[in-house]
This record gives sequence, C-alpha cells and structure tokens, in this order.
Amino acid sequence: MEHNAVLVELVGRSLDDIAQELATLRCEKSALEGETARLNALMPELQTLRKDNVEFRGALKFFVRQTQFVPGIDRSPSELPAEVVSVVFDELALITPSYEYNPDVHLGPHSPFKDHVRFQKGLTLLCKRWWEPATQALYKRVVIRHMGQISALARTLSATDAGYDFSSLVKDIALHECALLKPFSDVVLEDLRLILRRCKTLQSFSMVPHFNYSSGVWQWLGSALDVSWMAPGSLRSFVCEGSATRLLHLELPLATDSPSAIVELHHILSQATRLLSLRLPPLYLQNMEDEPPIALSTLPVLSVSGLNELQFSTRCCYFTDWATSYLQLPSLTSLTLLDYDAHIPIPFLVAHGGRLTYLHCYPPGNNPDRWQISSFDYGLRELAGVTPMIEHLIVCTRLVSKVLHELNYAKQPLLHLRHLDVWLHSTRLTRQRVIELSFNRYDATTARANREKFPALDENVRFLSYHGHSDLPKICHPSALCTDDETRVLSIRDVCVVQTSWCVRANEAFAELHEKPNSATAASDEEEDPDFVPEDDEEDRTSWISEDASDSGSETGSADNGGEDSYEPVSEGLDVQLQSGLYTTLPLWAFNERWDLEAVDSRP
Repeated sequence: MEHNAVLVELVGRSLDDIAQELATLRCEKSALEGETARLNALMPELQTLRKDNVEFRGALKFFVRQTQFVPGIDRSPSELPAEVVSVVFDELALITPSYEYNPDVHLGPHSPFKDHVRFQKGLTLLCKRWWEPATQALYKRVVIRHMGQISALARTLSATDAGYDFSSLVKDIALHECALLKPFSDVVLEDLRLILRRCKTLQSFSMVPHFNYSSGVWQWLGSALDVSWMAPGSLRSFVCEGSATRLLHLELPLATDSPSAIVELHHILSQATRLLSLRLPPLYLQNMEDEPPIALSTLPVLSVSGLNELQFSTRCCYFTDWATSYLQLPSLTSLTLLDYDAHIPIPFLVAHGGRLTYLHCYPPGNNPDRWQISSFDYGLRELAGVTPMIEHLIVCTRLVSKVLHELNYAKQPLLHLRHLDVWLHSTRLTRQRVIELSFNRYDATTARANREKFPALDENVRFLSYHGHSDLPKICHPSALCTDDETRVLSIRDVCVVQTSWCVRANEAFAELHEKPNSATAASDEEEDPDFVPEDDEEDRTSWISEDASDSGSETGSADNGGEDSYEPVSEGLDVQLQSGLYTTLPLWAFNERWDLEAVDSRP
C-alpha cells in the first residue's frame, strides 16, 4: 500500500521537481556521512578521557583517605537581580512618599517617622548583598531635624576612608523645623554649605522654618535661637552653593515684609535653570533690622521656562507684585495660594494663568475662623477669563450652590473644568446628599441650560475636610478612584485619610459621615439650606507633650551615634500658668526652645 501511494505521488509530480528533491537528499546524505566520520574520529580521544577520569577519581579517593581532606562546597546563594530586590523594597514600602509621615520632633522618638527610619537602617544590616540597595534608599531622602544632624552628615559625606561615595545617593534634603543656636550657627551653616557642595546629584531641597522664628521667641531676653540664617541673604548663600543649577524642586520660606527677600529669590531663580517646582511658604519675622528701600523695578525680567508648579502666599505682597510684572512662567500649569485670605490675585493670573489646569485656594487650617468667604465671589466670576484651561479648581466656601451661581454669572465658560473641590471648616461635618441638593437648588433657581458654563463638571464635586497638606487634592486626586463606590485609604502626615468620590476626610470622623436612612440624625439635617453643615463634637484637648517625651527628657544623644530625640519637659510652674489662662496669646510650643535641639556636647 505504501509503495502504491509513493507511485501515485510520483506520477502526479514533474520530473524537474523529482530531480530537485533527489539532489537535496543526496546533499543531506553527504553532510550526514561527513558528520559521522568526524564523530568517529573523536571516539579514541573520548575513550582516553574516560580512562583518565576513572584514574583521577581513584587517585582523589586515595588522597582523601590518606589526608582526610574534605573539599569545600560552595553553598553561597546566587545573587538576586537588582530588579527583584527593587520589587522587594517596593513591597516593604522602604521608600515612601514624603507626605506620608510627620517628621515633627515633638512627636517623640517612637513616632511613625522615626520607626520608618529605624526600619530603613535595619535593612542595611540585614545582609551584605542588601547593604547597597538599602543604603541607597536610606540616603535618597535626608530629613534634618536637629542642627547636630547637619554636622554629622557633613562628616559622613566628607569621610575619605569610607570607601563609598554616600553623597552621590542623596537626591532630596529637607530641613524640617531645624533651629540653630547662636554659639554654633557659624559652624553648622558651614557644614550645611559643605553638604550642598558635595551632593552633586541633589534634585530637591526644602526648608520648613522652626515655629519659634515666626512666633517671635527668638526676640526674648536670653533666647539662644539664631534668626540670622533665615535672612534672605543667608538663604541664598547656601542654596546657591553649587546645587541650585541642578535643583528640580525647591521649597524656601519667603519673608512677607522684606523686599530684599525678592532680590535674593531673583538671584536664586536665575541660577536654578532646571527648576520644575517652587514652593514659597510665608515666613513672618517681626522686628527685624530695618531694610534700605529697594526698587524691585530695577531687577531685570526673569524667565523660568521649565517651572510648572508654584505655591506662594498672597500675603507676600512684594512677591505677588514682582512676579506679576517681572517674572515669566510660560509653562506654569499648577498654582496653590497658601494661607488663602479670600483674595485671588487676578493680575497675577492675567500674566501667568493662560496654561493653568490646577488652581488651589488653600485656607489656613490652624484657624478656620479667619476665613473670609464672602469676598471670594468676585474672583470666581473673573476666573474664566484669565484661566480658560482650568481643569481642577479648589475653593473655600460655605455654599456649593453659590459657587455654581458665580461660575454661571461669568462672562466666559470654563469648558475644561472637570473637578471642583470645596474646603470645609476643620470642625465641621457634611454628608453626601448635600452635593446633590446643592445642584438641585441651583437648577431650581437657574435654567438648566446654564450648566453650559461648566459642561464637563457634571456633579464631580468633593468636600475636603482634612487640613494638613497643601497637596491634598493632588494626593487624593479624583482619578485615583475607578468607580464612584470605591474607597481609598492612605496616610498623610500620620493621619489616616479616607478618600471617596464625594469627600476626603480623616478616618476618625469618617464613620460619622454615613447617615442611616431611618435614623434621627438623617431627619434632623433637613434644613432649609441644603448646604447645612452640623457641628462636630468637641475636639481633643490633649497636651502636646506625650508621656514618652517626658520620660526621655534626661537622655542626651548626638547625630553621630544615631541617638534618639532628646526632650526637656515643661516645668510645672509654667504648665500651671498655661492652664490658668496666662500667655494664651502665644503658641504653646514657643515656650520651651531646648526640647527640640540635639545636645551637641553635654560634657562640662
């Protein structure tokens, strides 16, 4: 049968096709014969090697028996690829966002921030293979809270016997409420300049001034706090110390009543040619030396072409006027007005708001009663004309429907507005149905067609009820939720924050936001005003000094040996005066200025 099948196949094929296949088969046969001959030639050598192997094994066994030698076995595990180690560190949350932990010193040595730093240090000691990637994560962001840490870091970076360049690992340096004492300020500032000179890959530098500077404690008789390093000239001297040209993100306190601060800022920005983000929190320094009159108009026009994010306070009137007339920001897309005082700088937006997609009016969270909501209406009506590309708007108001009315009264529509966030007082609560009722109230008093002034908004409105970070709307961006029913939980400055499609709220009060359909609470909220906001329970009046901080008051440590934070508890007499109502006009934290300073040398 097979023979017949072959004949049938050959009958159907042409002679040329058969001849070509026959030639191919002959070539393959010739190649196989050549390979067989080559292998046969190797057989004698293979037999010789097998014989030598048997003799070698016999000699090795004899040698082991005679010398009782046991050859070592390499039991070292294979090294994990760097990509795998990086994934492991990501799962361990070794490198966390800067907003997650609160580095305040008064939280004590067992704060979440200190626990996280200890965890990072522990991973460097886990094994030799993990030392380098763990060290890179440890040095990537350096948070300095004591002046002793500055000198310790300078010694580490300048050490020549370490055999490792730690300065190349530092990408971010943050001075968080670091206070300097006058006897040591010159040395510490020189160490800070040394750090900035050696960190050639530094990309971000931020400074949060100590609260005692703004409170005026440095003026008290006998105070050792040095305020001179907060002067504009000093800030410029160490920021421009070889690092300004490489910076991508910069945060510096800006004196509110100092025109010389604008001059120094001009010099800093002229060198920071790669800057992408600039944050200028206000610094209130009282009774500083009188400054000579400075004409800011003499400064040349400065262009910061790459800057796309800016945060500043309108209380810094010198900066607002200077930036409006003498600063060019062609790439600005994000603007945050810190300590919002109900005044939108319309001239500034006319000059720089053409590309803005994000505008945040961030209120002073420490004192909600200062909000001046009534004077905000004018700015809303003018907003569409100066920021036509706005997509995310965050405002301060009591009535959502009033915001919608103001947007409707504007001459031009906000065609790209997709998200509207509303700040509430920190001592207030609200509920989800308030948003729906606000739109119903707006539709009842206005023709529905007038929603064409904000066609992309729909009902994408959220309430923001947690004050603690100026980037809260970005951290909890609406796009982070895939569905309207999704809930996202994250940590912001040690506070558990819950994000939903309609609110962002601290987790402690989130359960109170959910009303039961048949409960008495649900019925009691049906007020005439759909934006009715009930009062929250009385806030906790717990003292800022914890028991842990008081217990560790006798400790002293230095940055060299990694000692924990040292504290000195407030005296009993002063505590009685505070409880009796004395000194109520001054901040409580301003009295004791030694508890947050690391002991440089406690020896006599």
